[in-house]
Amino acid sequence: MPKIGELALTSVAEFDFRLLIKALGKGEKGSRSLTYAEASLLIQGFAQAKVTPVQMASAMMLMRVRGETVAEVAGVVAGLRHTIDMRWSQLNVEIDWPVYAGKREQLPWLLLVAKLLANHGVRVLLHGDSQALPHRRHVESCIDSLDIVRCKDPLTAKSELDRSGIVYVRAGDIAPVLDECRQLHQELGLRSLIQTAVRCINPANAPLSLRSYFHPGIDKIHQGVSQILFEQHSYQPGVIAIFKGLQGETELNPRVETSISIINGLQSDIAMSNVDIATFLTAFSGAKVGQAELSSQALALLWRETAPFDSKAMKALMSCSMIEQALSSVQATLMAILYLLHYKSEDYISDLTAEQLKKLSLQYWSTRLIVTDKTDSMVNKEWLCAV
Repeated sequence: MPKIGELALTSVAEFDFRLLIKALGKGEKGSRSLTYAEASLLIQGFAQAKVTPVQMASAMMLMRVRGETVAEVAGVVAGLRHTIDMRWSQLNVEIDWPVYAGKREQLPWLLLVAKLLANHGVRVLLHGDSQALPHRRHVESCIDSLDIVRCKDPLTAKSELDRSGIVYVRAGDIAPVLDECRQLHQELGLRSLIQTAVRCINPANAPLSLRSYFHPGIDKIHQGVSQILFEQHSYQPGVIAIFKGLQGETELNPRVETSISIINGLQSDIAMSNVDIATFLTAFSGAKVGQAELSSQALALLWRETAPFDSKAMKALMSCSMIEQALSSVQATLMAILYLLHYKSEDYISDLTAEQLKKLSLQYWSTRLIVTDKTDSMVNKEWLCAV
């Protein structure tokens, strides 16, 4: 049975989307994967109601069974970006921080890092979907404790970013079609390439974008998707950092050494490098006990307590080992972000040491309660010389 060849694509309004389903499902020997352009058209068609829910569910399932290709994921990302209100790209955001995984029992300590960066003038856009994995503890359920505002539209987001430097946005408020895709996932009981693609949309075109994963092999998909989208000029010039996150979330695990793959798309020649963030808690045990019951107010306490191990309020909520684990998560994640901000800056020093980064992260964490001049560079030579 011959495979269906590459299709002549037209506009979303004119294309017969049954041809894409046929290409994916034409028997064991006749089926094939979609091209980048076909996958992009498919998700745009679904967003414009030219692809029916049955057709989209069939396409997602067929790709899932065979195994999604990098081109398919990249095409869906590009298609999703076409559906986004252009005003999101005008927010002048510096860090794109997708937070879709949630955690099984821990609080999202990453929020402390994001808020600290925002206090130092780094504009941060957090985006996630707390309904996708409702059994997990998502960032959205904890933002109120740190006075981080959820925004539903780009105008409100711009105003809040100008005020506080940080916002949280639900994926469906950025691209409504993502809510429809989630409903299909829940009805089918299956994952799909959408759950990888949504992490890659970078709606505000931030020059630094984070990607986390949990399952082996997803890092290679993220690397391939990043390269394709830089080459296709779907992404603006920037840096993408890919790493295995704590329980899949976009936060470093302090119990292990984390290798971060860096895709440098600042120049026409796309380059890849790596940096390793060392283990903080070697042979550490017992930190997870009781964390499932932690109130999100523990985040606010850890933020404001200058001596958390001596704080009665803090110790009433968390054991010393839990406090140590939380602070180590903060420090490891902050070290990584400081390195990445430094990496893409004009002051980049190639031999910046792990010890310098560690001292720098401690220095920044100690200033979290101090009002700083947000016009200062987050990482510059003066700060580095000081450590």
